[in-house]
Amino acid sequence: MTALQNKKIRLGIGIAAVALAAAAIGAGTYAAFSDTETGPGGTVEAGTLDLTVGGSGGVTLFSGENIAPGYTSTSTITLNNTGSIPGTLASTLQLSGADVTCTEPEAEAEGKAQGACATGGDLQDQLTISILSGPGVAAATPPVTLAKFAETGFGQLPLGAGATGEYVLEFELPNLSGTENNKVQGDRVTLSSNYTLTQS
Repeated sequence: MTALQNKKIRLGIGIAAVALAAAAIGAGTYAAFSDTETGPGGTVEAGTLDLTVGGSGGVTLFSGENIAPGYTSTSTITLNNTGSIPGTLASTLQLSGADVTCTEPEAEAEGKAQGACATGGDLQDQLTISILSGPGVAAATPPVTLAKFAETGFGQLPLGAGATGEYVLEFELPNLSGTENNKVQGDRVTLSSNYTLTQS
């Protein structure tokens, strides 16, 4: 056989192979039997996580006027998980201090000239807060300054599905030695709080 004849044979075999493949593919689409079934279905529903906040005296966490060393006050705040899944509660406290009136004893205690008291005030550094009771609180927490509590908040506390957490807080302006308390004369602290409930 010549090279030309070999080439023609190989070309013929190639064309025949392509034709057979096309016929096999086409033959598969004309199957006489078939079957279709419906598979199982279902419904899924997401749970809820819904936090509501309330407290004693409405939504005021703390309020006081003309407080002096030795002052204490308790406040109750109620947090509800009205959802259907448990969560972990976290809180943040924002505060801003101000020196409203700069008295002579205050300026002396701060080591400042008359009328030059600390503009941010000092009340947040002397007023303390303690968590007396609440879910996840085994015993009253040691008092910490309001400034320190603003950094830590409640920490991470559990709040179950449909649960209510009632937290009792105590605010105190302790008697300090010497003229240290004079630093807070005429000072004001404004508080705001935020609570976040995250799925646990």
